[in-house]
Amino acid sequence: MAYRPIFRAIALIAAMALFVSVLPLHAQSDKSNTFRDAEENPIFLDEPERKDPFVAGLLSWSWSGLGQFYTQNYGRGSLFLMTDILQKGLFVYGLFYYTEKYSNSDDDVVRWNNIAKRDRGIIIGYLLSLIIVKALGVVDAVYSAETYNKEIYFPYWKNRMRLKLSVETVDDRIEFSAGKHVQF
Repeated sequence: MAYRPIFRAIALIAAMALFVSVLPLHAQSDKSNTFRDAEENPIFLDEPERKDPFVAGLLSWSWSGLGQFYTQNYGRGSLFLMTDILQKGLFVYGLFYYTEKYSNSDDDVVRWNNIAKRDRGIIIGYLLSLIIVKALGVVDAVYSAETYNKEIYFPYWKNRMRLKLSVETVDDRIEFSAGKHVQF
């Protein structure tokens, strides 16, 4: 009786293995009718996904570089991600440095008026750099999504047009023509 769950598990694994091994054979047998099926049912599975600029900007606002990764712009995404990590590291360093520099005892609170003018400028510059890098990341993510859609998504559909119609004027007549895109 103790072996019964083990046998069920082995039978389930064997059935799954059989199903997975038969699946590629079934897919290969259907390849002979690929051209006929493509003409009858024009369904394309390799369609690139359109990237939404709003989603890219929102992702980049939540974490710098994430919007660029969403639009498959990995170089810029890595740059913004490394900038974000560097800024967070500088924040932690500055927090400990200025707390240690301006506090005299454990209960002492560091006040803005007690900080030297030079250090205030460094802190304000740091905060401005945070805002600027965040805004640049969002703008770049939106631009990256628009560029992706222009270069990747729309040319795909332009080539998938089923019927091209054109109207031309030649001398004193109007010519209508229709053509179909053929891919070899």
